Amino acid sequence: MKEMGFEIHDFGFFRENVIWIKTHQGKFVLKGFKHEETCRKQLKLSKLYKDERPRVMGTYTVYPNQKKTVEFGKYIWAIMPFYKGEGLHFGNSKDVIAGMEAISRFHSFSTHIPSSIYEGLSSYSLYKKWSDRFDAFKYHARSANWSHQLQPLLSDIVMWGNWSLKNFDHNAVEALEKKAYKRKEITHGDVAPHNFVINKEKSKDAYLIDFDLFAAVPQAFDWLQYANRILPFWYWSYAKMEEMGNQDFLKWFSKKWFVICLVFPTDLYREWNRALKSRDPELIEAVTRFTLRDYQHRKKFVERIITKMN
Repeated sequence: MKEMGFEIHDFGFFRENVIWIKTHQGKFVLKGFKHEETCRKQLKLSKLYKDERPRVMGTYTVYPNQKKTVEFGKYIWAIMPFYKGEGLHFGNSKDVIAGMEAISRFHSFSTHIPSSIYEGLSSYSLYKKWSDRFDAFKYHARSANWSHQLQPLLSDIVMWGNWSLKNFDHNAVEALEKKAYKRKEITHGDVAPHNFVINKEKSKDAYLIDFDLFAAVPQAFDWLQYANRILPFWYWSYAKMEEMGNQDFLKWFSKKWFVICLVFPTDLYREWNRALKSRDPELIEAVTRFTLRDYQHRKKFVERIITKMN
């Protein structure tokens, strides 16, 4: 860092490849990439968002010696400012609304991305992604030592995945994917509370950080993930979604394919796959609490959808 123009006063690790540093020039975050191509793509994307106001994305900057990256150890390190603020809490209605507005701004701006950059983004099939996640859950679940609290729930959790994949509206989703490609739609891909920043002392506006999971897929996939993230905090109440939701979000609840997809417990499969693979007792206990917390509300929500669709 001295060679790059920094005197380090303090530092700490968020993850092995994400480090915060405190310097005379201020506080920054270093992000390490294993592949030069991945780093180059993220810096290109960052450049597009850099001057947007109000801010759409947290973006990278340069080192004091004007270099964009430095290679050290097994990573290529890029740098961004340490954005002051905090993540969102999805149990707070104002935070939920701020997150929706941030996603809407991101989607609105992102359709202007040049074709050369858009075509370099990855894409995926939602059905295949979910099928793989479901298969992984079933594989891990077979050998898991389930608690007496969770055992009675397993048949429901598996049935929800089976039902939603069996009833998945391939025609509607494929048509949406084709339309999204023509419009050059981009998703953020990880609209989790920690990927938003809001400085409540200065502004009510939130913005997104982290380019890692950007994908050339329908914007609706971000809204589907956002619904899946916030519904557990609001006891799976559609009335609460109507109360807080903006037009960009709520319009998808009138689409049959979207409602069917809400049945798929992608959050449970994601967290259980991680916990069961790690075999970490503390993590397993945390996911158990997460599963039980809103289970009855979720079950009623899912049953209403299945009854209506059948």
